[in-house]
Amino acid sequence: MNSALTFSFFTQLLTGFLARRSDFAQPVEESSGETHIMLRVAAGDDGALQLLFDRWKLPLLSFFYRALGSHADAEDLTLEVFVRLHRSAADYRPTARFSTFLFHIANNLLRNEYRRRRRKPAQPVAPESFDYVPAEPGSGQALAELEEVFQRALLRLPEKYRTPLLLLQQQQLDYPEAAAVLRISENSLRVLIHRGRRLLKTEMETIT
Repeated sequence: MNSALTFSFFTQLLTGFLARRSDFAQPVEESSGETHIMLRVAAGDDGALQLLFDRWKLPLLSFFYRALGSHADAEDLTLEVFVRLHRSAADYRPTARFSTFLFHIANNLLRNEYRRRRRKPAQPVAPESFDYVPAEPGSGQALAELEEVFQRALLRLPEKYRTPLLLLQQQQLDYPEAAAVLRISENSLRVLIHRGRRLLKTEMETIT
């Protein structure tokens, strides 16, 4: 593997993860309309639930896929989020951003899935599904290697580090939002992010 490219990759990783994103991973720019839509869902408006599904399905699919490395599991859990969203609509109170409420549901489902597959080893995923490494002309093979190494390293991280990284860096939640999703303090979250980034770098160096 090209050592100069690897160093460049780590530098970008530790200063804000990687900038390029595919449509699959684009975070949603939240609007105030979600609260009104949730009130419609609570009133039994299936069309309102469809609006939320169309708006948030891709960010949720990406979140679960990066956490689990399985498209099938990501699809199942994404659908389950909306099932639970529908069930809890009547109890929804707009005391926090809608994304905080949504990803709290997603995080609970993810933790349940981690417990279910605790004894099963994580499987590497296809490099072509990776959407974070910036392309560089003439570096196709090295880039593919980095993509695979990154995903394998990400799946090796303990859940307590992987999920905060995904919420902040992939879904672009801010620290208060991500801390609310995880039910921890902002200071605790910053510690997890710092340790997670260092551990991710170490895992990548171990794999390579």
